[in-house]
Amino acid sequence: QITSYMAPLVHALEEIGYVDEQTLFGAPYDFRYGLGNNHSSSVGSRFLADLKGLVEKASSCNGGKKVILISHSLGGLWTLHLLNRNSLSWRRKYVQHFIALSPPWAGTVQELIVFASGYSLGVPLVNPLLVRAEQRSSESNLWLLPSPVVFGRKPVVITPNRTYSASDIPEFLADIGFPEGVNPYKLRILPLMSELVAPLVPVTCLIGTGVDTPETLFYGKDGFDRQPEVVYGDGDGTVNSASLLAAVSAWEGVREQSLKVRRFPHVSHTSILKDEASVSAVIREVSSINSLATRLVQ
Repeated sequence: QITSYMAPLVHALEEIGYVDEQTLFGAPYDFRYGLGNNHSSSVGSRFLADLKGLVEKASSCNGGKKVILISHSLGGLWTLHLLNRNSLSWRRKYVQHFIALSPPWAGTVQELIVFASGYSLGVPLVNPLLVRAEQRSSESNLWLLPSPVVFGRKPVVITPNRTYSASDIPEFLADIGFPEGVNPYKLRILPLMSELVAPLVPVTCLIGTGVDTPETLFYGKDGFDRQPEVVYGDGDGTVNSASLLAAVSAWEGVREQSLKVRRFPHVSHTSILKDEASVSAVIREVSSINSLATRLVQ
């Protein structure tokens, strides 16, 4: 079931002693809504407020111990904003470590297919054009468009009439017939992409590598209603390696930022949640963090 896609990881955590609603808590979010920067998002802001409350509750229920935050995919961006929108003293009081699985720090080229031609998520017999309008309406999809800071002027979409880079997203949205997406992208999303701010709590990233991931899209004379020809590059099948590793270059030289990256060859964006090697790595990381925290308290 799609709704139980994190079940293998949850079960592995339960096997080392975590208990649902006592020491193990979940925070699902509504993918239809994104997060604003200077332009507030009531749904996004409420989610972050609720998540902050959950962190504090988890700590309080366990004798004031700091929590370990584990995210997958877009959850990594939400978690990063949770941390950076709260004071450093709050972070140091409540957060022991942040473990990010498959984090799309700088978006993904695949998201351009979602907006231009629709994406059926691999579901057979579903015409991508039938789901395109719904996918365009989900603001989180705008948030996952490739960041101009990381992807720069490199061509990501090529048509007979022009070439688009991540710096040309507003023009791309207008040209594919989605002009209503331009202002939300420019006013709400671009400010979120301007800088990947280090959270100043220890971070471990677990990422898949060596899986063909869309890197350049070619649309022919039939336009954007046809699926593109795709040139693939490295990544986890969904997120490009440049995005998965964006925190490495962004936080290099930030003295108080601890960052580790674990790579898992041929592990895809979602299979990282059930692959034996990656799940075992999460469990080892959690156990190591807890062991270190116990020694520091003693």
